[in-house]
Amino acid sequence: MRFWLDSRTVQELLVDPPAVESRPEPSRAGRRRTDLVGLAVVAVIVAFAAQLPVLKTHLFYYYDDTSSVIIPGWRLIGEQLLQGRLPMLDVGTWLGGNFAGEAQFGLFNPLTMANAVLVALLPDLAIAAILIKTEFLVLLATGIYMLAREYGANRSAAAVAAVALPFSGYTLFWDAQAWVTNLIAFSLTVHTWWTLRRYARGRMHPVVPLVVAGLTTTSGSPYSVLGVMVVVAAVILERLVNRQLRSAIGVAAIGLAAGLMAAIVFLPLLGLGPVGTRQSGGVYNTGQLVPTLGSLLNLSAPTYVPRLYTFGPATTPIAYLAWFIVPLLPWFSWSALKGVRAWAGIPAVGVAYLMLTLAPSNLWMFRWPARLIEYLFLAVILVVALLLSAGLRTDHAARRGLGTAGLIMLSSYLVWADRPGDTRRVTEAALVVGVLVLAVVLAARHRGRLVTPVLIAGTLAMLVLQLNWFPRNRDITPWQFPHNVAQLRADFADRSDGNTFIIANSFDKVRTADKQPDKAWREVLFGNVSHVAGMDSLNGYTGMGNRQFGEALCMEYEGSVCDKAYQRVFAVDPGTGVPLADLLRLRTVTLLNAQIPGTLKPTPELLRDQPYAFDLKLAPPGWETANRGTYATVIRRTAALPHPDGRVSWTSPGLTVTADRAEPEAEEIRYTGGGRVIVAALSWPGWHASVDGRYLPVDRGPAGLIQVDLPSRAAEGTLKLWFVPAGLRTGVELLAVGALIGAGYCTYHSVRARRRRVNEPV
Repeated sequence: MRFWLDSRTVQELLVDPPAVESRPEPSRAGRRRTDLVGLAVVAVIVAFAAQLPVLKTHLFYYYDDTSSVIIPGWRLIGEQLLQGRLPMLDVGTWLGGNFAGEAQFGLFNPLTMANAVLVALLPDLAIAAILIKTEFLVLLATGIYMLAREYGANRSAAAVAAVALPFSGYTLFWDAQAWVTNLIAFSLTVHTWWTLRRYARGRMHPVVPLVVAGLTTTSGSPYSVLGVMVVVAAVILERLVNRQLRSAIGVAAIGLAAGLMAAIVFLPLLGLGPVGTRQSGGVYNTGQLVPTLGSLLNLSAPTYVPRLYTFGPATTPIAYLAWFIVPLLPWFSWSALKGVRAWAGIPAVGVAYLMLTLAPSNLWMFRWPARLIEYLFLAVILVVALLLSAGLRTDHAARRGLGTAGLIMLSSYLVWADRPGDTRRVTEAALVVGVLVLAVVLAARHRGRLVTPVLIAGTLAMLVLQLNWFPRNRDITPWQFPHNVAQLRADFADRSDGNTFIIANSFDKVRTADKQPDKAWREVLFGNVSHVAGMDSLNGYTGMGNRQFGEALCMEYEGSVCDKAYQRVFAVDPGTGVPLADLLRLRTVTLLNAQIPGTLKPTPELLRDQPYAFDLKLAPPGWETANRGTYATVIRRTAALPHPDGRVSWTSPGLTVTADRAEPEAEEIRYTGGGRVIVAALSWPGWHASVDGRYLPVDRGPAGLIQVDLPSRAAEGTLKLWFVPAGLRTGVELLAVGALIGAGYCTYHSVRARRRRVNEPV
């Protein structure tokens, strides 16, 4: 029997009327109205379900990269956008301040920048994370709904698919909890797919998929570009097998235009190659986040945790898709999949992502192929939607029931055999799945209109159970950073003055029990959160890194430093004869008490009684202890630094700076004489210099700082420094070319459509 959503009431949207052979085909306007109502119902259900993880773990969406880099970074960018400036570089954010080069912030994408402004307007970072994650889970669900409808699934089946995939294991516990940029990429890729296909069928103007694909490729994740490439190829293949060459050419034109638009995002990233630490090339396999084919086959086992190496042994059901797929295999009407030419794009995408999901851990810019599980599952859930649209078979119920029981038992045995210690959880899951499948079958046999509510309710019930079994992803860093912005800035108002260096290590120097907003995080911070707190901290999160700066201060990607960082920052640089702290124009140094040089060895007894209160050596000459806390000590420079309005930190003999004025991404220095000048800012690729109109090379000095050799001037000369991200100019040009290609094709399409209408007989 068939089942579909009716648009009369919300209840009827989840209820299946019996099939009627004489039911008239709805008009296009009626279909559009019912789809809009269906979208609204799906959006409400998913928005509600997205709050369930927060009830169990209140900072569920404020974990790992979300809390250490993306949300704080968007806060900083959003604040500057509200001031009327798009920040390519924030010099004061140091390691994490090359926003254009990091790419992941989506600096050139209107949608991500709108969310950055939203974060800047909200008083709490964790609330911002909840809103943004909910936004893109809903966007993902509505995209799946429209994609399933585009391929012929009825409204009920499309709704089931749309509710299931956003709460699958990988999407929920990895992208939604930690990697929001990947969630954005996946959500927009789905919308690119359905709009492209609808255009290819002549039901949509090409400007819509062009805009959506452009938003996708510029969102900041390389997986978004990969996604657009795959779906464009799939839709082209689909058009070709259906002998629609003109349509395939149009899809290719849109794909080419969107691909060129991505250059503005990723050329600045590639431009960081000379100074970055991130490996961006080669093909090799470390085994990290590389799923196996066997683990993917357990896609309906809600308690299955594959033996997969993530950042340790996996702790979440990363390969779970939906509880009902495998158990309902005997009940599907497989003849519904005839005519594969009409939907050839689905298996094309599925095969492509199956190969990529099973690929080595590192392929050029792409690492950790488990990130592509959800794309593979998208193809799977679309096929399931087509099968559900045909209705469940209810004949030979005994044999089908035995088949379902056998599949549930086999799946449960494989899960138990992999982890025998989880017997109770495996048994509970098997019983719940069995009861839910029985309810679905009974509904299909007696009241077909209840099949959809049971499937959706079962998905929500399974989500609740999974959140009790797996409250959070324990493979990622919880951080537990403070999230109230006003309180955060109040706590650190007197702990930072000017450039600040935080000597602390989050990995092994701060106890897990102390990683709380009211404990260690009131005195020391990591990632980009310190900048939200109002600190001009050298420490920050970086995806690409700065090799010379990181080596000089032994700094990790999220801002942690080694125990030798104290000696290094106060050591005399041999090339200049002054301490590195002076070259960096440091005014404040925050030291985790456990990393203060000369402290007592932290024995178990000391860690129990006074975990961080060790003996403190005197601050170096010219510095004094300004604040001694339970977890960290602040020392501060006693004398004022020269050039208070600029960043000049050292000049060679014979060179005199008479004036120095710094701006966010520029600096103007007036001088007499000649020689070498060092500016306390990282010399990222993209810095340019000129003296009185003559261009000069910008070198990398100690710790990767800006260094320029100035020509001698008897009278006063003027050095101008300005920053334009490496590759940005070419990226803008390619963006313009892509926009012109897209605009040209859209214009051609409109003119051709108008002529066709004129020539149609009346």
